[in-house]
Amino acid sequence: MRVVRAIGSSIGMYTVIPIPRRDWQPSDFADSLTAFPVVGAGLGAFVGVLGWGAAAASGSPTLGGVLALAVLALATGAMHLDGVADVADALGSRKPAPEARAIMKRSDIGPMGVTSALFVLLLEVAALGVLPPRSWPVAMAAAMAAGRVTPLAANLPGLGERPDPGTLSALTAGTSARGRLWACRGTVVAASAALAWWVFGPWGAAVTAGAIVVAWLLAAIWQAHLLRRLGRLNGDCYGSLIELSQLCTWLVLALFARVIV
Repeated sequence: MRVVRAIGSSIGMYTVIPIPRRDWQPSDFADSLTAFPVVGAGLGAFVGVLGWGAAAASGSPTLGGVLALAVLALATGAMHLDGVADVADALGSRKPAPEARAIMKRSDIGPMGVTSALFVLLLEVAALGVLPPRSWPVAMAAAMAAGRVTPLAANLPGLGERPDPGTLSALTAGTSARGRLWACRGTVVAASAALAWWVFGPWGAAVTAGAIVVAWLLAAIWQAHLLRRLGRLNGDCYGSLIELSQLCTWLVLALFARVIV
């Protein structure tokens, strides 16, 4: 029951998919982070199949990729892209940490935010377009699961993060455990490599596992920079970590497409 409850709380907190309402318990916030990669993998496989079907029906991988990402943005409420935009506006302002964090809380998006979100989407569409559409269910599931491991790393106690009052981090900061993090990492890499072997073969499995590891390393660097620059993390920072990891995984797969396809 706790596993089902964790997946349900993760869907309820991080997507717009309707689930039965209930009172959240303190343990649900930690459990939802642990289940987040599972939700990401399932959603990635779904939109990957949808995009593959659209590409096959229309003969246009670009249309299929755009449709898959559009459905993904709809299902998640575009919250991670919004995080990219808000973080870009905050960092681009070059203001001290308290003022930069205040910028992230505004409802409007500035030119830096719009440009950053636009380029992220363009790079994602371009990267998916390099890969054969039949591989999208696996590629999208792997990247989205990998991206959703990063909030677990960001919420480890003792990393210097201070919860930002009134934000998601106030509920999740310090709730992760290293055992959970490494179990999630190992599961995501192993499962992604196994599925990639089935689709691409052994070289594809190696590249997929390497892409995920590279994405996590970049996410760790980005997390350290955000903590140094902003003093603390919030939901927008988590969104930027997720989107960066997701994009990096697809880019590495695209760069090595001639090796694995």
